Amino acid sequence: MYQKFLPPKLNNAKITFLNKFANSFTKKFMKFETIIEHCVEITKVILKSASPPDAIMNEYFRKKKYIGSKERKIISEVVFINLRFLGFTNFIVKTFNKTSTTDQPHKEKIKILISLLINILLYPRNLNSLSESIERLYNLTNGTEYLQNYIIDFLKLNFNFDETKNLILELDYTCKNIPNPQEQTQLLSARYSIPEFILSSWFRYTPYLKANPIKIADSLLYPSNFTIRINNKSYLREEIWSKFNKEGYDCYLTKFSPFGLTFTERVKILEHPYYRQGIIEIQDEGSQLICIACNPEKNSKILDACAGAGGKTLFFAFLQEDTGEIVANDINLLKLKELQKRAIRSGFSSIKTNLLQPGKKKKNILKENYFDIVLVDAPCSGIGTSKRNPMHKWWLNPNKLFRLSKKQLELLSFYSRFLKRGGYLFYSTCSLMPEENQIVAEEFLSSNPHFSPSSISNGFRSFSIEIPTLDVVPNQLTLFPHIHGTDGFFIAKFIKAT
Repeated sequence: MYQKFLPPKLNNAKITFLNKFANSFTKKFMKFETIIEHCVEITKVILKSASPPDAIMNEYFRKKKYIGSKERKIISEVVFINLRFLGFTNFIVKTFNKTSTTDQPHKEKIKILISLLINILLYPRNLNSLSESIERLYNLTNGTEYLQNYIIDFLKLNFNFDETKNLILELDYTCKNIPNPQEQTQLLSARYSIPEFILSSWFRYTPYLKANPIKIADSLLYPSNFTIRINNKSYLREEIWSKFNKEGYDCYLTKFSPFGLTFTERVKILEHPYYRQGIIEIQDEGSQLICIACNPEKNSKILDACAGAGGKTLFFAFLQEDTGEIVANDINLLKLKELQKRAIRSGFSSIKTNLLQPGKKKKNILKENYFDIVLVDAPCSGIGTSKRNPMHKWWLNPNKLFRLSKKQLELLSFYSRFLKRGGYLFYSTCSLMPEENQIVAEEFLSSNPHFSPSSISNGFRSFSIEIPTLDVVPNQLTLFPHIHGTDGFFIAKFIKAT
């Protein structure tokens, strides 16, 4: 394009740059109609897959490189809103289908737009980020108004906007005024977009939960936080906070953990120098509090029995100032390799990894009656992280829940043998299901008389942390999104008899 105007020394790379620069002025932004079509396609794949939604979207975008970063952000936000509200949306569509004799065209698109309408009417805060993304893409002053007008125009032509709006508001009003909610779980499960058997369990085990089941379900309908923690004691949290703010990031200090920072929206933290240098690590505040509850002393020996990629392992090393002996154990080799990379980046030398391969002869570094602390962060349903991955709600069923709780008890019993006498055993999950939490803890105590409950408050008080619901059950703590602002977690503490 510019060839005849260029001096002889201008190379091909500069020519390419100038052509791209010229093309940028004529680039057309993707129509919102097309964005929604991409959302439909991605949602179809997610609902048929057992892979995490994030991984599916990343693969989709990798194949469709023409989708720009601004469009990708909108697509991701719309898809996750839709996944969180699947139950509510399906109820609305099924209600109309009962009165209709014809198959509805654009059915999947209609569901997505209804999920957005639900948020406009009942959860406007959920749309703040999406609205801003739409404004940036189309150079608008009110993204929510643009979104609302698009939904109204489409539903009036292809569905029934007025009746849909009225049904959403009617269901919301009815569910907020039910005198005996535990007797209306079918209706409530639709309104709060949670499988009925989960809600029924929460009502049945309310004495264990010490929390309102409806508020728990409602809390999972909001976007998740993105939280990091300090990973180098040479830096103060307030110092890192100040630096991020100066760089234009919107973040705040975590409420309970003295080491965390929470961002108001997801950021590309893996590319940041602080992460590459091991100064910070990604870890939800709830996960941080699990480690703080363990209260590891310097030079103590710790077994992280189900370590995964090592988020808690690394925090143990940080809390011990790399003075202890930590064994990170798992059955997944790839996760342990990732842990090793993270440990090297953090500069920790106190961590050893152990790949447990049942049935295979291998030198095992796990020693019975050896560790001061054993943490069994057991594989679970992940219901507590449903804000982060809404499919956890829809993947779970009663049979899977039964199998999980059985396996969790087996793991807790197996790894307890590696704890020395007088040592502390911790059991944790990122679930909010009593069957995986309090029931497993009770069954473990009933079948292991040489263990007894131990107060969990000491670790928090050593850091002057006051947590709501901490003393409800002395040896247990459940972290709730609506109470603590974290993902949902459970932890129980036991001491082994001397």
